[in-house]
Amino acid sequence: MSGGGTSKRHSALQDRLGHRFGDPDLLTQAFKHASGQADRLNSNERLEFLGDRVLGLAV
Repeated sequence: MSGGGTSKRHSALQDRLGHRFGDPDLLTQAFKHASGQADRLNSNERLEFLGDRVLGLAV
C-alpha cells in the first residue's frame, strides 16, 4: 500500500462499511480503472470479471 493518505482513506472507508479487508491492496485495486493504468493487471478488471462470474453462478 502506498502512502499514509491512502491508509487513512482505507481506514475511513472500512469504518463506514463496517468491514475490515484482510488484504488492503485488494481495496486499492478495486478502485483502479483499467483506463488509468499502464499495467492492466493492476486494474479492477480481474475483480470485476470474478464478481460477475460469482453473481452469475449465484443467480
